[in-house]
Amino acid sequence: MTQALGATLIATVVIPLVAGIVLLVAHWPGRIARWLSLAATIATLVCSIVLAASYESLPARTPQTSAVQPRMELHYRWLNYIRQSSEKTKPEDVPTNRDPIVHLEFLLGLDGISLSLIVLTSLLTFSAMLISWSPIHDREREYYAALLILMGALNGAFCSFDIVLFYVFFEFTLLPLFFLVGIWGGPQRREAAVKFFLYTFAGSIITLTGVALLVIYATNDPELHLAYPFSIPALAAALEQHPLSLDLQRALLLSIAVGFAVKVPLFPFHTWLPLAHTEAPTAGSVILAGLLLKLGAYGFLRICLPLFPDACAEIGTPLIGLLAVIGVIYGALCAYAQTDLKKLVAYSSISHLGFCMLGMFALNAEGITGSFLQIINHGLSTGALFLLVGMVYERYHTREISQLGGIASKLPLISAAMVFTCLASMGLPGLNGFVGEFLSLVGMFKTNRTFAVVGTLGVILAALYLLSMLRRAFFGPVGEAPHHYPQVPDLRRAEGWAVVPLMALCLAIGVYPKPLIDVVKPDLEAIARLYDGHRPVQHETAVAQREVRR
Repeated sequence: MTQALGATLIATVVIPLVAGIVLLVAHWPGRIARWLSLAATIATLVCSIVLAASYESLPARTPQTSAVQPRMELHYRWLNYIRQSSEKTKPEDVPTNRDPIVHLEFLLGLDGISLSLIVLTSLLTFSAMLISWSPIHDREREYYAALLILMGALNGAFCSFDIVLFYVFFEFTLLPLFFLVGIWGGPQRREAAVKFFLYTFAGSIITLTGVALLVIYATNDPELHLAYPFSIPALAAALEQHPLSLDLQRALLLSIAVGFAVKVPLFPFHTWLPLAHTEAPTAGSVILAGLLLKLGAYGFLRICLPLFPDACAEIGTPLIGLLAVIGVIYGALCAYAQTDLKKLVAYSSISHLGFCMLGMFALNAEGITGSFLQIINHGLSTGALFLLVGMVYERYHTREISQLGGIASKLPLISAAMVFTCLASMGLPGLNGFVGEFLSLVGMFKTNRTFAVVGTLGVILAALYLLSMLRRAFFGPVGEAPHHYPQVPDLRRAEGWAVVPLMALCLAIGVYPKPLIDVVKPDLEAIARLYDGHRPVQHETAVAQREVRR
């Protein structure tokens, strides 16, 4: 059973990557490219659903283990480097079996966190494929290839438990999205693509420096006894028993966190996001908001919190918590000031992801659980918002709120979906946004009441800018754009298949979040256990014991 699930996990990475490469090298017409890409996406979605349905059959996490422990691991040898001796020896003196000095593995795994994000990736890519069916007519083969390759890279990042392999997939996601924005985007697409690439790549280089320093230290420290120092679970287990010095943890956290902070994006690293969202095609905006931004939050959750608990407790909560609160309020105020529908949703992402980071750096079970729920919820609700904004733009060729108005009388189904999704995004009780924001604020209230109280203002501001947008764009007198295009179709069948599953999940998680919480609860509670009590005392004790042993 485990072998079959391992093959299914690999398929979620390989199927979209292979299909994307085939589309790049095969000169097929656009119609064949569309159907092949849709078939590959559906196959990947089916594989992710099979993983979710069979997840409980995997061996359960053992209690009181390290913070990172996948329920399934797959090891495939990637690279061996054997150092050759410079001394002259006789042939018979050369050992026939030499251990590699450095070796890398394709270490893939599955836990509740990675499973949830793989399912989200497959579902949102399916929606992105369907929403592209009508608008994309130029270079279709390359467009769908970029979407598929991006899907495979995201799935690879979410199931990588080798820190180098994770970084490779983390960086690889930049290329297909760069081309999606730069080729099929709006009038300022080139500026948006270059700004997106430079910002995220610069942050990632600093992250690479921190990763390299961490691996070098882990390799040269004899007390860690790491046979494979690139394994995130092995690093987490070893560093829990033999913690790094506080100064080293601070340095590694600050360096590694930069690339993740740009990806989230945390204030003030957010300036690349609004332009990239505005100029990206609809599918690109869905993937960017729903998935790519989650890579940053996932990096904090997978690497920073388990490996550097003392530094996170000392500087993470006051620093990142403060930036998260600023992002919540700043993003909401900027969203309220926008006259463009897509820019409004883009700035709302900054605000909502601020809640995600606020809960995560509460460093307790409630906050971390709320943070992860917000990761999933934001992908569903904001992905649906970008889908609906794209539908409106395709019909009226404008996103200016002042030129819209009275759309509800012209497009009742699209308008009803927009109202529902806005209510979910603003955190209405009974819908998914409420669950994640409530738990994040409860968790932060236990850690820092000031941050929690100020963060609550973001919920009020979200209702303000979203309800104001609905009133001006969808209700009231019919605007200029609907007058110019009086006969436009309402929700098409493909568009319904793209957005309705996301809305259904928004409702399901809001009414009954227990199944999702149960999947991720053991993994998130294992991380939260690192922060039970006051960490500095535990840290000083562990370091003192280590010095005595030395």
